Amino acid sequence: MAVTIIACSAFTRVNRFCLVTSVNFIFGLGLFLYGMSQLEQGIRKLSDVRLRGWLRASTGTSIGSVGTGVLATALLQSSSMVSLLVLAFASAGLLPFVNAVGIILGANLGTTVTGWLVAIFGFKLNLESFALPLLGLSAFGLVFFRRESYPANGMTVVLGIGLLLFGLGVMKTSMEALPARFDVSLLQGHSPVVYLGAGVVIAALVQSSSAVMMMALAAVNAEFVTLPEAAALIVGADMGTTSTTVLGSLGGIAIKRQLALAHCVFNLIVDLSAFLFLLPVLPLVLSWLQVSDPLFGLVAFHSVMNVIGLAAFVPFLGIFARWIEKLFQQHDGEPGSLLEKVTTDVVDAALVALETTVRAVTLQALVNAMRVFNLTPVNLAAVREIVEKSADVEVGLDFERGYEHLKRQEGEILRYVARIELQPLGEGDVSELARLQRLTRGVIYCNKSLKDIQHDLRELRLNAAPVMNELYELQREYHRNAYQNLLDLLLADHAWEYVLEELEQLDAGNDQHYDAVNRLVQTRAALESSDTALISLQLNVNREIRLAYRQMLKSVKSLILDKTVAGNISLQSKLPVSS
Repeated sequence: MAVTIIACSAFTRVNRFCLVTSVNFIFGLGLFLYGMSQLEQGIRKLSDVRLRGWLRASTGTSIGSVGTGVLATALLQSSSMVSLLVLAFASAGLLPFVNAVGIILGANLGTTVTGWLVAIFGFKLNLESFALPLLGLSAFGLVFFRRESYPANGMTVVLGIGLLLFGLGVMKTSMEALPARFDVSLLQGHSPVVYLGAGVVIAALVQSSSAVMMMALAAVNAEFVTLPEAAALIVGADMGTTSTTVLGSLGGIAIKRQLALAHCVFNLIVDLSAFLFLLPVLPLVLSWLQVSDPLFGLVAFHSVMNVIGLAAFVPFLGIFARWIEKLFQQHDGEPGSLLEKVTTDVVDAALVALETTVRAVTLQALVNAMRVFNLTPVNLAAVREIVEKSADVEVGLDFERGYEHLKRQEGEILRYVARIELQPLGEGDVSELARLQRLTRGVIYCNKSLKDIQHDLRELRLNAAPVMNELYELQREYHRNAYQNLLDLLLADHAWEYVLEELEQLDAGNDQHYDAVNRLVQTRAALESSDTALISLQLNVNREIRLAYRQMLKSVKSLILDKTVAGNISLQSKLPVSS
């Protein structure tokens, strides 16, 4: 009886110890994952435009796009985050599809950097002793620095690193203590397929292959599992991490599903090949390379399998991308406008999509302004091609229908801005949103002013008095060139100095035209027309036309120059186009 009691007591203590150890491991994993999210957030805010430009400027070569994926993931420490960014940028039309595929494939190799850092430093040091100073420093910084400022974002990065180290230390300590109290042989010796499946499930749940790598390293370090078993776990984690891209593509447009499929096909082929051919010879390969440390052996296996996979795919990246594109085509039922295609979760991509849409709206408004004078731009086909990429509307309709389209798009833009404002924004993001809203209101105001005098213009055009017809034709011919010049500036790339000079001349020409028409009304029209009401009407029409064009000038200036010349020259003093 006493033996039974003692045995039960011992069993209870072991179970309690295992439970506490398991809970500590889970707590450490939670700290690690939260630290990773803080690190991602801080680095993205610090990089801001540089990160956006880096991904967008990915070269057209296969090697360039793959290299961008490797470096971006090494910096952000998250292939999942890079995949989501690429999905957003590709949806916004900022990345060619083949470049986007290259970045996603390169991200697989970039994520191995975390494992190397931990294998080299992490298990040789007392991680908690390094983590606590970082946590304390970041806590002071986040309290005293202004929120969303550059120093505060830097402290967020420090906080993320501190939490990563502390969480990894907790996982390492809890894992090391377990074999002394628990028969680890119960979890060893299973088929590699079991560890493969476990890696898939865990990575899909925690949405991080890096976290699974840390778990595997801790388990190998504590001799809880063998190196081949941990390697099978890592192969499964590589397959499971594709769930992030798949989830991000659900309900999305064709290009999102194409990228998700490309990610899944690549990982499936590479991981299954590594599992079937590389894993069985892993001990021989490590022996040949004279790698005796199991931690180095695990991360070397992870890196080698990804390097071999990229080497096999990169020469055929273009063919692979074209094959994927053919499998998923754009369907009629999918979202038509760019703002419907690009979610606001990734603020960088959302801002670019918004600016692209505002540019399209400006082009539509210019064409519509010409339609009020029964004019058609010479480059209407080029305008249609640009607008159709961002909005599901017709360009070049009669003025009334065109104005209805513009009002509808203004509402879509305002709703999209409201959704962006629900996301965490930096000062630059807030300033950019304000600029794009002002620009949208400006081009709509131009068309609203013309709408208000549309019937007056028709009355002047149909009036029997020759001088009234002459005044109408004078307005029509001047604005044929004036609005066409603005379209030409928007449809082609020019040096900012040239654009600035052209806008100054157009603004001066607008004033000169206004004065010339007023003089004509006050002299000839007053003498030749017996209808004094029409004379007053012509003066009012001339004033509204001038203000409408000036507002459009101001909007085009903001669209082309405000970001290009920021910090180089004071445009407000050089270009007095305010009303």
